[in-house]
Amino acid sequence: MEVFNKRVGTKDAYLRVFLHRKFESDEAMKYEEKRRAMLIIPGGGYIRVSEREAEPIALKYFAQGFECAVLFYSTGDDIKASSPIKEAEEALLFLKSLESVDENRVSAIGFSAGAHLAAMLASHGHECGENANIKSLILSYPVISMGEYAHIGSRENIIKERNEDISFFSAEMCVTPSFPPTFIWSTRDDASVNIRNSILMYEALIDNNVYSELHIYPKGVHGLSTATIESGIINKYVSSWFDETLKFMDSI
Repeated sequence: MEVFNKRVGTKDAYLRVFLHRKFESDEAMKYEEKRRAMLIIPGGGYIRVSEREAEPIALKYFAQGFECAVLFYSTGDDIKASSPIKEAEEALLFLKSLESVDENRVSAIGFSAGAHLAAMLASHGHECGENANIKSLILSYPVISMGEYAHIGSRENIIKERNEDISFFSAEMCVTPSFPPTFIWSTRDDASVNIRNSILMYEALIDNNVYSELHIYPKGVHGLSTATIESGIINKYVSSWFDETLKFMDSI
């Protein structure tokens, strides 16, 4: 395994990249078969980036053969000087550019506010052109709406003093028929992010005929990450979400 950091954006944002073997430019060392890749976007209410949803997730997908990159995007006051969406765009382009990566099989997974950012990347990553295409999107206990069911902290931190209409940041209002296939999972008794965020997003996906799947587990706190010992909160029932995402991606 090779692990390195790559700076993105204009502030202190960076990618932590996990590759299966060191890149070699020599023609004889070219990769015989390019790999799938996963861009991982942890949560944290746009005030921090959660480590629990970073490396533990990368190592899970890495073990399944994915090249992985975790985005540590701008949060808090840094959002005024930078744009997490632009940082996510740059991260996606870098991941697609890697020698070992099949640029047509790059997916993204986000958690909580990171899921909101992942959805924003899928809908607003226009400056990447066709390279903005995401093979599939996984939204884990996502922050979605900036309206009635908004996670107030995330809304206050991402919108700040900007002049954009609130609908720009409401992911369910930005879904189009070209939105990538999307897998959503949440827990019904999540006390931090209202479960209606997931439902609103799924309804928008249905309305736009987007290939999608929704799993709502009956019990589980917010921020479960892998829901295994690696992330510090064990919920054996909910931990099945990971295998379900693999099945979903294979079904596309």
